[in-house]
Amino acid sequence: MPHMQIPTLLVDMMKRSVEDDCACPDHAFLFAAEPLPHTLENDCACPDTAYRAQPNLPTAPLYTPTADTHHQPLPANFHLLHSPFAPAGPAVLNHAGWQEWQTFQDGRPLDPTNPLHQQLLEQTLLQPLGGRYTPTSTQGETLTAWLHITNACNLDCPYCYVRKSSARMSEATGLKAIRQIFYTAQQQGFKQVKLKYAGGEATLHFRLVKKLHEEAQMLAQQTGIGLREVVLSNGYHIRPADAEWLKEAGVKLMVSLDGVGELHDQQRPLKNGGSTFDQIQHTVDEVLLPLGLTPDITITLTRLNAHGAAEAVRWCLERSLPISLNFYRPNLQSASRVELELEEQAIMAGMTAAYAAFEEQMPTRPFLNGLLDRVQAEAHTHTCGVQHSYLVITHTGQLSQCQMHLGQPVQPHLEGNLIPLVAAGTIQNISVDQKEGCRQCEFRYRCSGGCPLETYRATGRWDINSPHCRIYKTLWPQALRLEGLRLLKAHGIQFNGNAYN
Repeated sequence: MPHMQIPTLLVDMMKRSVEDDCACPDHAFLFAAEPLPHTLENDCACPDTAYRAQPNLPTAPLYTPTADTHHQPLPANFHLLHSPFAPAGPAVLNHAGWQEWQTFQDGRPLDPTNPLHQQLLEQTLLQPLGGRYTPTSTQGETLTAWLHITNACNLDCPYCYVRKSSARMSEATGLKAIRQIFYTAQQQGFKQVKLKYAGGEATLHFRLVKKLHEEAQMLAQQTGIGLREVVLSNGYHIRPADAEWLKEAGVKLMVSLDGVGELHDQQRPLKNGGSTFDQIQHTVDEVLLPLGLTPDITITLTRLNAHGAAEAVRWCLERSLPISLNFYRPNLQSASRVELELEEQAIMAGMTAAYAAFEEQMPTRPFLNGLLDRVQAEAHTHTCGVQHSYLVITHTGQLSQCQMHLGQPVQPHLEGNLIPLVAAGTIQNISVDQKEGCRQCEFRYRCSGGCPLETYRATGRWDINSPHCRIYKTLWPQALRLEGLRLLKAHGIQFNGNAYN
């Protein structure tokens, strides 16, 4: 991913090895990643640019540090700053840059000849004296659609929300769904369609997936609308020929992995209780990676496997696989499995250990958006695209708001523009600014109040903060710190005692 352009002189200064906490270069500078490309896949409907918070940028004679800006000291006298309205992840300043930012405490004008001042403004680290930023939600660019290919699956995961059967989507239903998705994208002005082939286990019916891909490609060419596709899989049934097709067709693959060895097998066994981890490891190591096909890995944490999150992260990092860490959500099918329910201390301990694993094997590629369940680096006002930019098509051709609501469709047939139909559904995916307990939180535009369905299940309300709020508030600063360390490494900063020195 490209980074903000930094003058060559500053790059040379940053690449000097920093020997101690006082050896930071005197010249003030800042660096920050640009907005992350939304290519990390999981089984949810995280917004692309949909309803992203776009702060108004008022002009004023005097500026001051933005209210509620998060600050953390980093090694070697660097500093991490993250404004609630930042366009992407945090900014990292050397000590001279940090001191320059502090000179705005009582209000001062911007110096048009100082490039740092412009960077501080771009990162929304400065606001007009006496005023505040006002987020403005924007129309999304991507319409995401979950295509429920089948109820069938070769695994028997205890937390799955799908009532298993042999039922599957017919070709006629699938083709009609693709046509209605593109029609809706045209009617709503979306620039891109993203299709998620899911189930059950979609790879059990690869012929249908290929047929729907062909239809989608044709419609994308006819309409000028961009196309992205991903197959969501448990990774057990992927044959070499299927992997070759995925690579040739440019279709992404997401594989679920809940641990290494027995921990994965405990949560994702075969129907007869048999092991699946060894086969999935074989698929990744012997089928996918040799083809140059890199799957995104999603790890679902429960009370049972949280303590193994670090080992799973290490397994992924050793293979340079993108990772998304997510939380289990109770549903109608798993309601009796109380042993899976999240326990705060266990989850936070497991996640903290997983973050330590990232620090041990620090990637230089961006990974912040996968570090904490549904939390994103970019400022956004809604947790997901439900009601606004997300459709779920059941195997029978019914329309639902969310894959967790497959059995509660909002429309029995696919006709016309589908967005108004999901907008009128029972799930209320409201702005974080409307949620009690969220409005004053410095991280409100990152978690945006958490999954609305999970909040309603736990509280009976849509307009209140997530039951996992304390987990988010504890872990997000740790995740931001990791991004700060990644930026240091990506820009050549080294310091004594660091794991990647």
